[in-house]
Amino acid sequence: MDVSIWLWLLLAVIIFWLVGLYNRLMRIRIRAMEVLAAMERQVGLCLSLLESYGASQRPNDNQADAGRIELPDGWARLVQAARLVEAIWGTPRKNGLSTNVQLKRSESWTALQLEWEALIATPPDLAGAPVPDAMRMDWESHRQKAKSIQDALNAILDSYNEAVHEYPARWVATLMGFEPTAKI
Repeated sequence: MDVSIWLWLLLAVIIFWLVGLYNRLMRIRIRAMEVLAAMERQVGLCLSLLESYGASQRPNDNQADAGRIELPDGWARLVQAARLVEAIWGTPRKNGLSTNVQLKRSESWTALQLEWEALIATPPDLAGAPVPDAMRMDWESHRQKAKSIQDALNAILDSYNEAVHEYPARWVATLMGFEPTAKI
């Protein structure tokens, strides 16, 4: 009879540990999804800034040439990178923290920032600077906010990955559906 009590106590401890582990991993994962949503909003603000500039560059109906105008080469690459970011970041987050999706987000966001840096590094020509000063300041403001959110997200993802890889947890975390993820 003493053996059965100890077995039931051991089983209860294991079940409580599993429930606690599951709850801990879910809390970290939910927090990461909340911060990811904030990051998506900030990336959306950057994209809307580019879109508003593109709208201001379209010809009016009053103009003789109501066709599509060609953007300078640097702007065309930036718009293309922005469309890629919009396609990747704008899709529903069914597998929001999967490694493949996170890597695509990271690559597209980095490519957009590199195109922006290349554009603002372009020397001014007779028409002026390639980027209006007001837009540059707005972009930097949005980018700094996105960077701070990105740093917070990466810290949360580090703690999530550590929790998944901890010694006893790694035995059952994958069975519970928790996989390590990539940072942005």
